[in-house]
Amino acid sequence: MPLPLSYPGLQSVLEHLEAVKRVHIIGRSPGLQKIDKLVPLCLEKFCITRDEMAINRLKIKYDKDEVEFKMNDKTFSRKGIENREDRMKKCINFYICGKSIVNVDSLSWNLYSLPDSVALKFRVNSLGAPYSCLHNAIIFIDPRSFPLKTAFTTISNTSTYDDQVVKSAETINLFLINDRIVTVEDLKKLKNKKVVFERVSSSRIEMVSLIQYLIETKKVTETTFMISTKRTDDINEMLYEFEQAFGEFRCDLDDVNERFIPGSSKFSIPINNESRIQVYAIEDPEEDGGWKIVLKPVLAVLGL
Repeated sequence: MPLPLSYPGLQSVLEHLEAVKRVHIIGRSPGLQKIDKLVPLCLEKFCITRDEMAINRLKIKYDKDEVEFKMNDKTFSRKGIENREDRMKKCINFYICGKSIVNVDSLSWNLYSLPDSVALKFRVNSLGAPYSCLHNAIIFIDPRSFPLKTAFTTISNTSTYDDQVVKSAETINLFLINDRIVTVEDLKKLKNKKVVFERVSSSRIEMVSLIQYLIETKKVTETTFMISTKRTDDINEMLYEFEQAFGEFRCDLDDVNERFIPGSSKFSIPINNESRIQVYAIEDPEEDGGWKIVLKPVLAVLGL
C-alpha cells in the first residue's frame, strides 16, 4: 500500500497541477480545501477582456445572459447570473482568487477595470496589453515581477517610449497602428535587449537613420531590433532602403545560423572598431507566412 504524501510533497503536487484540474479536484476534497489557499497557483496563461477570459486551455465567455465554458472541444453553459460584471467576478473568484500567490507565465489584459471586491495579484513573466490598458493591468501585478521578461503593447503616442514598463522589459513587442512613424529619437530611447516592431504597411520605422546616427557618433548599441510583417513588399522595400544607404557593406553572413529569405540582401555594417550591426531578413518561426528584418549588434571580429 503506497504511503500518503507528506505536506511538502502534497504542496508540490498541488502547485504544479494544471490549474483547471486543480480547481475541480479541490472542489471534491474538503481536506485539500484547507490548504489550497496556502499553495501558489501556477498558470501557463491568463487572458481577460470585457467579454471573456482564458485560463490555460479553458475559455470562458460571459458576454450574453449565460456563462459558456469551452475546453478540449467540449462546451457547456450555465444560466442564472444576473449581469456581465457578476459573471466575470464569479469566474475569477472560483478559479483564481484567494491563493497566496498566483504565478502566470503569460498575462494578456484588455480591460480597463475589474469588478469591485475582486482581489488579484499576479507574478508574471510576460504581459500583453494595449497601451490604454497597460497600467490598469499593472495594478494587479506583483512589483517583484518587474522588470518583465517580455511585454507586448501598442504605440499610442510618443509617451510609450518613455514608459518605464516598456523600457525595462527584456524584450518589448510594439504594435504599430494609425500610420505611425517611429523616429530616430524614439528608437534611441529603447535600450531593451530585444525590440520587435509589428509593422503595418502604412507605418514607417527610421532604422536606416538610426544606423547612420550610430556610425556618426560611433555609439555602441546592445539592442537587437526586429521588424515583423506579413507582406513581402514591406521586406523588399526595407531591404532596398538598406541597399541604397549601405550597399558597400553587403555580406553573405555565412557564420549566421538563420533561415534567411532566399536571395535577400544581407549586410554587416561597421559602427566603430569594436562593433558592427548585421542586417538580414528571415522567415518568422513564430508566424506562419511571416517575415522579419533583423538588426543585430555584434562584436566587430564576429561581424566580418
